[in-house]
Amino acid sequence: MVNKKKLGQLGEELAAEYLKELGYSIINRNYSCRIGELDIIAAKDNYLVFVEVKTKQNFKFGTPREEVNYHKQQKLQQVAQYYISQHPKKEANYRFDVIGILYQSEDDYQVSHIKNAFLT
Repeated sequence: MVNKKKLGQLGEELAAEYLKELGYSIINRNYSCRIGELDIIAAKDNYLVFVEVKTKQNFKFGTPREEVNYHKQQKLQQVAQYYISQHPKKEANYRFDVIGILYQSEDDYQVSHIKNAFLT
């Protein structure tokens, strides 16, 4: 069993690699400000994509999408707005995606990608 912090780091690494394979440019990882944190900030097709990564070893306590509740969505939106205010020349269009990683081992994992996971 992998500890929670290590599992999160593994998931974020896998998510970043997955996005790169799909042609996304990774702009920032673990962006942090006084408001909170964004796991991955990526860009593709004139969109700035704020990605929340949820890594689990089972779905006993819900799916990754279910973990991004209303409160978490509000927090992500606030951090994204702050990021945009500090980087005004970035792409004008943006969205929020959730990437779920079901992780069993280095060679046994599944990735699910929910684009536009919630409305802004």
